[in-house]
Amino acid sequence: MNLKFRQGILIKRISIAVISILALTAQPVNAADPLPNAFFNHLGSKYLANPGVIFIDSSNESVLYEQSSKSLRPPASVIKLVSTTAIAMTLDSSTVFKTAIYQGDRPGAFIIVGENDPWITSSTRSRDRFKRAYLPALLNAALKQRNNLKVISVQYSGVSSSDINYARKVMRKTSSIKARPYPGKIDTSTITGEKIAEITSPKLSTLIRFTNLYSDNNLSQKLAQLAAIRNGFPGNKSGINLVFQNKLAELGVNTAGMYLEDASGLSQQNRISAATVSQLLLKIRSEPKLNVVYNSLPVSGISGTLANRYQKSAPDAIGLVKAKTGSIKNTVALAGYATSGSTEYVFVVIANQTGRTRGSQDAARGAIDKMLGSITKPPVIPATTTTDTSTVSN
Repeated sequence: MNLKFRQGILIKRISIAVISILALTAQPVNAADPLPNAFFNHLGSKYLANPGVIFIDSSNESVLYEQSSKSLRPPASVIKLVSTTAIAMTLDSSTVFKTAIYQGDRPGAFIIVGENDPWITSSTRSRDRFKRAYLPALLNAALKQRNNLKVISVQYSGVSSSDINYARKVMRKTSSIKARPYPGKIDTSTITGEKIAEITSPKLSTLIRFTNLYSDNNLSQKLAQLAAIRNGFPGNKSGINLVFQNKLAELGVNTAGMYLEDASGLSQQNRISAATVSQLLLKIRSEPKLNVVYNSLPVSGISGTLANRYQKSAPDAIGLVKAKTGSIKNTVALAGYATSGSTEYVFVVIANQTGRTRGSQDAARGAIDKMLGSITKPPVIPATTTTDTSTVSN
């Protein structure tokens, strides 16, 4: 055996040893059921490019794996978990929101009193497709009852100026509506004119489900504004940040560095860490008030924004992942829960260097789905025992 041949064998042995060591160190420390190599292979996809990642065993809250989990990143629509948590911690899930129109103190004058209904719209498409509360219906009812007036004035409270202006635009072909905010808060018991019409939203639980299931940006923003207002904060960006900090602190979630430009996730300036999101997910699973948020999440290959995922990328994981999706320019994110037999993982993946093309972002989503597919297993259903309740007569 010549020297070069022996050196070659030695180099190969060293290389194998180094690879083995790297594989071992890549596994989470003290994990009873280590994450498989396939998990790390997909995590290493070039389309994910150093994401913020954390995986937790929810049964004992032990961290199985984390990577850049405390770095602050724009999370895209994953931020809707925070928005829906804030409103679920503020109001009962059975709450409904009413908006009514009253006759004013003179003909052609009306008063609209609302409860900041997040479900309200002036879009006929949203009205017809999703049965949204339709604001122009109130105005039309007033016009019709008052001999189809063409010019009216409206004072309003508990309805946003943007919603009022949108309704005015919708109706401008048939009528001219002058509108201004009511000075101060309206006590409906002091209104002497009759109530002409009223619209009511579905229960808050339905609104939360719609927000997370279909990632509705406008609804998420409105829910956050409502949470801020109901907690005594202004319904603007400052108030939204305050109520988010307040409600997450109430749950014991560390919000270090968290800052939000909006509550929809559209802004590139939003900042939150994967670690903060993971702590929130653990609370969503354990806090009874937040069961409504957990139940609102899309399911892999079955519902909402996950309905068309996993079908090809990880078919064995269909029905086993329950998570909030997120996607904006250069960012793909997914945060939620993955079932692996008797274990439920809490996970967060926020990748901010995916590129902006549809192809690169789809590849990033595929890598995340395959990564989760490498660890999911059907749930373990406990065996049931039957008891013979028959009696024997003598």
